[in-house]
Amino acid sequence: MTGRLKSSTARVGAAVVCTFAGDLHMANEPGVRTVLNEALGLLPQVLAVDLSGVELFTSSGLNALLQVRSAAADRGVPVVLLAPSGAVRRVLELTEAAELFPVCASAEEAARHARPPQAFGT
Repeated sequence: MTGRLKSSTARVGAAVVCTFAGDLHMANEPGVRTVLNEALGLLPQVLAVDLSGVELFTSSGLNALLQVRSAAADRGVPVVLLAPSGAVRRVLELTEAAELFPVCASAEEAARHARPPQAFGT
């Protein structure tokens, strides 16, 4: 899978889960941003990003995560990471960005970070 990145998006309860597997780097950052922003457009109560299958994670991957975190914060949507691989954890720790993203073991656990549903007309 080296050099390639696969992605999928699924709704799991209150969460929308974006799963990435392969190498996340500068060449595919625009596609990653598109996937994440489309998932955010589904108006989830929590956006979970599954990075368990990411083998290479560069600053471009971190930039994509920070961008979606900012956009999600503007909408009151928490962003959590699902089981980030060692490569992802290393970059998050080296850049001190780890504290910005709660880490969960599963989508069900991520759903516990969901924001309460918005009441209409209030």
